[in-house]
Amino acid sequence: MTRLLALIALAPALALSACSAPPAETDPAPRLARVETVRGAESASMREFVGRVEPRLSVDLAFQVGGRLSAFPVMEGQIVPEGTVIAQLDSTDFARAVRQAEVQRQQASQNLERQRILHERGIASDAALEQAQTEHDLQSVSLETARQNLRYATVNAPFQGLVSRRLVDNFTTVAAGQPVARLQDMSELRVAIQIPESIVAVVDQSQPADIHARFPFLPGQTFPLTFRELSAEPEPASRTYTAMFALPGDLPGNILPGMTATVMVSLDSLTGNAEPALVRAPAGALSAAPDGGFRVYIFDADAGIVREREVEVGPVGGDSVVIRHGLEPGEQIVTSGVSALYDGMRIRPMEGRNGLPAGR
Repeated sequence: MTRLLALIALAPALALSACSAPPAETDPAPRLARVETVRGAESASMREFVGRVEPRLSVDLAFQVGGRLSAFPVMEGQIVPEGTVIAQLDSTDFARAVRQAEVQRQQASQNLERQRILHERGIASDAALEQAQTEHDLQSVSLETARQNLRYATVNAPFQGLVSRRLVDNFTTVAAGQPVARLQDMSELRVAIQIPESIVAVVDQSQPADIHARFPFLPGQTFPLTFRELSAEPEPASRTYTAMFALPGDLPGNILPGMTATVMVSLDSLTGNAEPALVRAPAGALSAAPDGGFRVYIFDADAGIVREREVEVGPVGGDSVVIRHGLEPGEQIVTSGVSALYDGMRIRPMEGRNGLPAGR
């Protein structure tokens, strides 16, 4: 009887509990995420290369005949005009050969004249006259060769240039073709840099390029460079291509071949891309989009959520990447753990790289 009365008393409470609504589900806690502000990348397309100063032309001068040096009047570092005597061989033997050839040709000329007279009188045969003519021609060639060898005993400067190096000492016996001095054409100095194939593949040589050089001994000064040539074959070891640029003619310092320079190249101008990069963002902010592109997550500080946005990616440099389209300087993006995010997800910013709360 007591149990029945207790059940009757609990019935109204059970009915009220059955009619009440289920408790509401609580929203998940915001995800902790690193948020950073993207910065402008006005100079993001600038690259620096180590360059080497080169002359317009460098020639190793040599004799075309062998002999012993008798005169070597030029000094290293000397600027010589075109036609200047660089070195001379002892010409005694060459002069003797010229005199011998002159005597032999004179004899051949006298014999030829005698055979003509005899042929006209019907005494000498046609064969004898032809033989005399042939001997005269051969002696003429020998004389021309002897005189040419005498001229070859002197090396003259083929152009105005700098004697950068004497490769032998005076009184040395040299062979034909052995270099004795190096002459450099200083009428136009150039800077050579090594460019990777990834840049060479998109170079537009018809576009004026924004390229400058600076030297460590001329601080605060930059000099515009003019494109001259690009090698068609890469270096075997580095697989890079040599590009040559001309320096201006009014350089203030004593710039010499072999000096190093820092060459600053605008990739946008080199490749003919007129549209500059807009912003630079950490590479960790990118995630793959379904269409094969890239996207980032923009942080909406007022709503406390992130929004997906597709972006166009440009050159990558180190741990950052150029964003050509899709972002503006000053916007805030999530820079780590983006694979776990989705559009509209609530996040709580953590401290950024600058040590301050992100989004402030």
